[in-house]
Amino acid sequence: MNLIDILNRYQPNALQALARLCGQSPTTATDAADLVRRIAGVMTSPAGLQRQWSQLDDLSLKAVSLAAHNSGEFDAQVFVARYGRLPERPPAKYAWQHVAIGLDLFLHYNRIPDDLLPLLEAWVPRPEPFQITGVTRAPEMTIVKGRPLALRRADTEQAGLHDLATLLRLAEEGAFLVSVNTHMPTRGAVKQLMPLLHDGDFLELPADFKAADTIRPVGLTAFAIGGGLAEISGGSHDSLSATEAGRAWLRSQDPALLLEAFERWTTSAGFDELARVRAIRGQRASGASLSQPGSRREKIIEALSWCPVGVWIDVEDFFRAVLVWHFNFDVHEANFTWRNTLSIGREPVSSTTHWRAVNGLNILAVLWDRLASIGALDILYLPPEAAGYDAHLYYPDAPYFSLCDGLKYFRINGLGAYLLGQHAEFGPPRTTGPYLVIERLVGYSPGTPAGETFVLEIPASVQVSAADQLALGQVAKAQGELRFQISLESLLAALERGHDLEASLAFLAEKSTRPLPPELALLFADAVGRSKAFTTPEPALFVEARTAEIAQLVMQDPKLKRICKLVGDRTIALPASRRTTLRTRLRELGYLLP
Repeated sequence: MNLIDILNRYQPNALQALARLCGQSPTTATDAADLVRRIAGVMTSPAGLQRQWSQLDDLSLKAVSLAAHNSGEFDAQVFVARYGRLPERPPAKYAWQHVAIGLDLFLHYNRIPDDLLPLLEAWVPRPEPFQITGVTRAPEMTIVKGRPLALRRADTEQAGLHDLATLLRLAEEGAFLVSVNTHMPTRGAVKQLMPLLHDGDFLELPADFKAADTIRPVGLTAFAIGGGLAEISGGSHDSLSATEAGRAWLRSQDPALLLEAFERWTTSAGFDELARVRAIRGQRASGASLSQPGSRREKIIEALSWCPVGVWIDVEDFFRAVLVWHFNFDVHEANFTWRNTLSIGREPVSSTTHWRAVNGLNILAVLWDRLASIGALDILYLPPEAAGYDAHLYYPDAPYFSLCDGLKYFRINGLGAYLLGQHAEFGPPRTTGPYLVIERLVGYSPGTPAGETFVLEIPASVQVSAADQLALGQVAKAQGELRFQISLESLLAALERGHDLEASLAFLAEKSTRPLPPELALLFADAVGRSKAFTTPEPALFVEARTAEIAQLVMQDPKLKRICKLVGDRTIALPASRRTTLRTRLRELGYLLP
């Protein structure tokens, strides 16, 4: 819309204020239309426009510059994030009054008029690029409500890779239970995983903890599922199992496979990080209409990819960067028209009214709960109850909003730089090289592959990871901390649990100090063959008729004779799954099946 069209919508008192700002006397104007012509005459002439520009204060100059090089749009939230405050206005006599300033000649309804925009684009300087610098040395203290507090530090790269592998090893065992609806591990699954984590969890846990009170177990589980490294079969609580992609990464630890998983997780529609902000209620209410988690993640990940690597970045600076770089997002769908269901305590919240309470906490959950858990970000943090996170709420009812409230700084490490596309390659921390000594059991005389038994010994000088311990335990029986035994029985037990013996044989070949004995491969192949020797037929249902004549009636029926067999004179056998068919047909024939 051109300037004249916009000015014609203003009330006379507003036009008079704008006329004074551009040196025109309202008292000499004949009417409102005359005021409009005078203001437009000044602002659409190159000399008049530059004269008004030269009279602006510093913040107003920045506001015009920002809008002129943003297709004419002025975003007040972005401006405050970049410069700290809006241009100052003189105090008004009444709260409802709007005192005009020079900026109002350029910006109308937060936009530069269409006929002024090309004039300003030609000579108004572009804003300086907004950059995050970070600090090389990790801060040791932070100030919370005037009190200095010591920061905790977690370098996560090695732990993240180790813990993800450990989780997938447990998933291969088939005993790691998760919720199908929430992707949240059960408390029992968390208790199983916690002792195996490289550095434990980030925060101390109470004795009666719930799975939702943890960070690493939840974050690893959600990433594994969202990244396609693991899957759930069904039911309200079912076991997590490694996918082919997960098993491939376990075998090779190839960074390229992890990058593919990372890209799948980024866009996945699964576990929503906003759900980790327990203070926000109404997320699953009818009519909530939340945006896809993947659409929000993509914006956060893209903003991270613009950040420097290897320096400590203040989360407050990252919040500003998300806004200034135009990576902001809305937690509601674009066509959201229903009432807002989200609230914290007594206050309704949304992306537009309470950015820090909604978007800010969503960002913290992605950074800490997910990216730090998988080892992509090193972090400096406080416990949530000590964090003093300012959500800009009038009535915060809880001491903290989420477990991630205390994240203060993060650093993109080597793994993070690779996953974010900032480094072309990643060399993962070296895992333990070949260490297994594999021997056939001394004194045993095997006649067939079934008679083979092998001993795996680990030198006392080697420290084996929890993930490797799990991998060995999947196919071998532990005989102490440094000795395992593989037999036909242990392999059949692994197959019974759904384990992939081919992957285990490849793992043993990788960790063995010598080529594998040929007999070991034969034993694995024999176990697979024996596992297919028997099949479980469909369960049968046996129904006894009162007389042989009634049994014959069933067997002569055109519908029932195809699924029933007569055993003796009066017993009818059929697949258990066809019980309903039998019941329905007998009712049609005038009989009732109890």
